[in-house]
Amino acid sequence: MSGLELHRKPITKSQSNASNKKIRHAKLTRPTFHDKDEVPSTDKEENNRERDDAENDDLNFVKVAFGDVNSEGTDGEDKCSWLRSQLIGDGVEIRTPFGKRCLTYADYTASGRSLHHVENFIVDKVLPYYGNTHTEDSYVGHRTTKMVNAAVKYVKRCMGGGPKDVLLFCGSGATAAIKRLQEVMGITVPSILRTKAVRELVKPEERWVVFVGPYEHHSNLLSWRESLADVVEIGATKDGLIDVNMLRRELQSRKHLKRPMLGSFSACSNVTGICTNTRAIARVLHEHGAFACFDFATSGPYVKIDFRSGAIDGYDAVFLSTHKFVGGPGAPGILLMNKALYKLRSAPPSTCGGGTVCYVNGFNKKDTLYLDDIEEREDAGTPAIIQKIRAALAFSVKEYVGYQMIEPQEKLWVQTALKRFMPNPSIRVLGNTSVRRQPVISFLINTTSLDDNHETHHEQIEGRMETHMMKGGGLKKDKPLNCRFVAKLLNDLFGIQARGGCACAGPYGHLLLDIGKKQSLALRAAIQKGYNGVKAGWTRISFIYYMSRAEFDFILNAIEFIAQYGQRFLPLYNFNWKTGDWTFGKSSIKNRLGNQELETALDSLNLGTIRAFASAGDADGGQNLHHDYSSRDSRHQTISETNGNMDIKYMAYLETAHRVAQLLPKFPSQRSLPKGIDPDILHFKI
Repeated sequence: MSGLELHRKPITKSQSNASNKKIRHAKLTRPTFHDKDEVPSTDKEENNRERDDAENDDLNFVKVAFGDVNSEGTDGEDKCSWLRSQLIGDGVEIRTPFGKRCLTYADYTASGRSLHHVENFIVDKVLPYYGNTHTEDSYVGHRTTKMVNAAVKYVKRCMGGGPKDVLLFCGSGATAAIKRLQEVMGITVPSILRTKAVRELVKPEERWVVFVGPYEHHSNLLSWRESLADVVEIGATKDGLIDVNMLRRELQSRKHLKRPMLGSFSACSNVTGICTNTRAIARVLHEHGAFACFDFATSGPYVKIDFRSGAIDGYDAVFLSTHKFVGGPGAPGILLMNKALYKLRSAPPSTCGGGTVCYVNGFNKKDTLYLDDIEEREDAGTPAIIQKIRAALAFSVKEYVGYQMIEPQEKLWVQTALKRFMPNPSIRVLGNTSVRRQPVISFLINTTSLDDNHETHHEQIEGRMETHMMKGGGLKKDKPLNCRFVAKLLNDLFGIQARGGCACAGPYGHLLLDIGKKQSLALRAAIQKGYNGVKAGWTRISFIYYMSRAEFDFILNAIEFIAQYGQRFLPLYNFNWKTGDWTFGKSSIKNRLGNQELETALDSLNLGTIRAFASAGDADGGQNLHHDYSSRDSRHQTISETNGNMDIKYMAYLETAHRVAQLLPKFPSQRSLPKGIDPDILHFKI
């Protein structure tokens, strides 16, 4: 199947199915589009040959990687139990202002967790024989080269790549992968040269038009904005999904007539977990002669990626962050792209260096012969050897577990969490909750305050200040807690690792939080003055498919606790308006609360005991709450022992938090704001 030129006119279904139709557009070559079941026979043969070769390498690679893991007859729960047993850091404790807490990880959207299985493979099978791949004359060079090549072929096959596609490993994540695509397309230059280049060197009809969606990560928005392309931002429907009708209108606009076009959309929001119908978007783009690129950074570790190069609903580029995979921390970014997007065939590669050339002399740079193979010429210098192997191992873990197990478990987690959170008036879940979502939940914790029309009086009772309502008893909804404060409480009270902020999705945040232009500019002005603490945002958690039910329920219970009692803890923390950091301040107990009982209790907690505050009348007669909770290696415990101990700890953490909350005022007073900050611009209670 020869490369054909793109056509600006809409492609009819009959045209898209015909393998011999030429598609013209801006002198850009690419394969003919075809429906997924109608692959030309010559391509089938080439695909089959490459797939057979790749699968032979894959079988050897997976056999070595999983030689000590018996997956025959293993059900999903057994695989999840095995994964939990392999987690590096499982059972580790952290010290907080409220005592020691077992680390509970709920930030998988940011990065995955390392596995003993992966690291042991690298230590035992790779590092002892490690050598540079730029030679095969030595044993280490030959062995390492063979292993890297097998790893690359394995990853490419897992993503559905074929002979018409290129797999590049880029930097540390999807950000570098997107930037590499722009480099090999020839549309990125240093910022100091950009204005001059656009104005004087690039004709308007030659400039790319790039369409992006409403919930892009900054990586898939800012780099396009700062390239030589013109960026068109496609809005969201009332349902919070990509407005496909708007995309069609823009693709058909006379403004973009005869210009090269490309769509670059998130396959899944890293904020709300809302999934994009990538097949439908790809089809619309291709029908209008545009390339279809997708950022799979959020969903890539959990969903099947089938590239389908050349298909009408296939992909032309996919960006991945393999550090987000289970077992992936330390692995590189990945760009899988259609060769038609590579525009440097007759030019030097995007980065020149060792391993990219066939021949160089000292007489004339024109004598330099660069390699023809794109994957080789775009891998300058010593390759990311260990990183590539680690990426393949992370993919092998994903394949070992299987999509048929991952998808229903994730669906269960997100449905259960939403069923718990949605009826709670103090929890606001962001985004449409009735569409397909990954188990990524961003939320706000609403606060309450006394209605101004009701009288109150304060009374000192047993060392704590109680607020009593004299009339009525009315409460009013107030601003939510600061997102980073909620993340801080999750960490300090429960050891739960979450994330507060805008999750590198500022424009989407404006949409979700209904921030208009006037307020946005007011926030910007305050930030320019150095007050980074004014930033709006949310708290984000994510659930992994192998998480135990006890751990899952514990996270939900912790969030519900903060929804009920979180505002009481505000006086215990200092807020840095410059950085936005919240820090526990023991002096606040005396100065703001004058609460000796609370001070004594926290001193006891920081000695590492829970019994000073945990109720002696709880489960098991309270006896198990008095254990010494020193860190143990869970790999030396049975599953029931591990789960039992964690259940006890989870109960103790929650009981401790409840007892602390009872010593704090229900409605803490508002703290003062620095001069120059308008309280109306704040989206949170301070």
